[in-house]
Amino acid sequence: MSKQPFPALDIVSYWSRLNEELIQLVDLVPDEQLNWSPKPELWNFRGILLHIAGARDYWMGRIVQDGDPAPSVYETARSREEIQREYRRTWERVQRFLAHPTKLAAKYQEDAEVSGHWIAFHLLEHDVHHRADIFHYLALLGIAHPEVGTP
Repeated sequence: MSKQPFPALDIVSYWSRLNEELIQLVDLVPDEQLNWSPKPELWNFRGILLHIAGARDYWMGRIVQDGDPAPSVYETARSREEIQREYRRTWERVQRFLAHPTKLAAKYQEDAEVSGHWIAFHLLEHDVHHRADIFHYLALLGIAHPEVGTP
C-alpha cells in the first residue's frame, strides 16, 4: 500500500486572524506591566511575547532552513511596536512556508524527524498556547481582552 501525500493545509486564514489578535493583544499590556509575571518562576509578558516570534524564527531558520537571515528578536524587539513588527515579519515567514506543499511534505530533523506539516501544526498550537498565557495574565491584572473569534 503506497503512502498518500499530505493534503494542503487549510489553516492559513485562521492563523492569519490569530496573528492579528496577537498583535492587538500586545497593545493591551500596560507599559509598566511588560516585565510582570504572576510568579517569579513564570515568564513575564515580554518573555512570552518575544518567545512566540522567536519560536517561529527558530523553526523556519534552524530547522526548515528557509534562508531568511533574521536577527534574534530577543536583541531587536524591546518596545510594543517592535514586538508587533516581529509578529508581522515572522508571520510572513511562516506564511511563505505554508504556501509550499513540497516544503510541508518534506522531512526535517529536530530532536527527531518531523514533517513540514508537523512543524506547521506545532507552531499553530504554540501560538494558541501562548495566546492563552497572555489572556490569563491580562485577566489576573483585571484587563479585559476581546473574545476569541472562531472560523
